[in-house]
Amino acid sequence: MIDPQLLRDLRRRFPDRSAEHLASPAALPPGRQVLPQLWVSDGPAPAGLWQRLRREHAGSGLWPLLLSPGNDVPDLGPRDLGLIPVEPGEPGESALDRYDPAVLLREWWEHSVLWCPSGDPQDVADLLGVLKPFGAAWPGTAPAGPARRDPEDCADALARSLLRGQRRLRIGLVRADGGAEALAACGWYGTNGHDDTGAVAAVLRSWQERFGARVVQAGADSLYLSVAAPPADVEEALPVAAEHVALCPDNVFQGPGSLADYAEELVGGHAWSFWWD
Repeated sequence: MIDPQLLRDLRRRFPDRSAEHLASPAALPPGRQVLPQLWVSDGPAPAGLWQRLRREHAGSGLWPLLLSPGNDVPDLGPRDLGLIPVEPGEPGESALDRYDPAVLLREWWEHSVLWCPSGDPQDVADLLGVLKPFGAAWPGTAPAGPARRDPEDCADALARSLLRGQRRLRIGLVRADGGAEALAACGWYGTNGHDDTGAVAAVLRSWQERFGARVVQAGADSLYLSVAAPPADVEEALPVAAEHVALCPDNVFQGPGSLADYAEELVGGHAWSFWWD
């Protein structure tokens, strides 16, 4: 039997038919609203739940996220999940259309990736060497590639893999068109150096469109995407790697150490991960 109080609360937060679905005792594990736009389970995500909720997204309008809590406490707050509440009028889901992802990526490359604190000529030369074959020149955004797997199957496979390796992951639900929009709606701030959630989400939505990417997991300093259309060779991977380093320089500078080596890691890979120090 549906709890009347729960149903009334859900109808306020999740209008239309998704309220009745979520209020069913069999639909979800125990959980609560940590933001008006976000429901989170009280405990670890049960196996298979992310996949079921992803399949139901077309009807429910609720996108599932695996959330990595910074603190393993029963009563998680938004900041424990890497979230800052988005108030009306702030950049968020509605702001995605204001941004041109190609412009954002070029600006991030020029202002963050090419930044050399010392200004020493040798340090600058070393930095440009790490970024070969592009050096200081922004290569432009990578073209869309053909899907090599079904995007939804890819997302389900990544969710299974992440849940096997991270037992504390919670399940979250956000009313949004997709994963990028869900992060914007929640005010996700896991990207060190990028304080505009809407701008980051605009780039992620571009990856959804060009590479069949799906946002599967988000944490206070990390992000995991499934990828249905990864680059097929190093030549294709190099401009994709440049986009990655524009969003997350640590993927190269605290990873393989060069853009070319990082590009090799992207070839044929159906999962992209990002981590910010």
